[in-house]
Amino acid sequence: MSARETFSGGVAVITGAGGGIGAGLARYASRLGMTVVLADIDVVAIAALRDELRTAGGTAVDIGCDVRDPEAVQQLAHRVYRDVGPVRLLVNNAGVEQFGYLWDTPVPNWQRVVDINISGVFFGVRAFLPKMMATDEQAWVWNLSSVGGVVAIPLQAPYIMSKHAVLALTECLHLDVKMAGHEHHIHVQAVLPGAVVSNIFESAGGVDS
Repeated sequence: MSARETFSGGVAVITGAGGGIGAGLARYASRLGMTVVLADIDVVAIAALRDELRTAGGTAVDIGCDVRDPEAVQQLAHRVYRDVGPVRLLVNNAGVEQFGYLWDTPVPNWQRVVDINISGVFFGVRAFLPKMMATDEQAWVWNLSSVGGVVAIPLQAPYIMSKHAVLALTECLHLDVKMAGHEHHIHVQAVLPGAVVSNIFESAGGVDS
């Protein structure tokens, strides 16, 4: 079965959709015929992408959401299921970088990476997966790790740590879904992209140092 046959007509929710990989996946999902829910803290960016997708003939909805806030992510899931429909594809993509020696990393910068890159994925799973499991419809969860999730790189310890964590979380989640008896219709996968052109470095902490 082709990607279009699998996903056309379904709803995709993509966090961190305001740029980079998230925006690219949103465009791809739209080309497959999905209704795309664009979620990001940057409401200006997702509004522009919404208009772009609609102009191209797609169906898109933009919802501002800070993935660091579990209640905000719960509200995102509530709004999607109330106003858009059941989710066929959940992409937990939101992420940030942090540069510098680990011992020089400010505590707030460390916490920001943990809150967005790790907790944001957990909050997405926690908000959406029970709703996705409540039916027998085929559905997919894609958690964005990185090639950095399987290597060690100097000057990026917080980010690399977070991507290792996302990979481990996803592998454990796959086993949880299987143990709960939902493996026949819930497909959990980690995505490990390489370097791409994005704005993740523009908002990274520690660049000047």
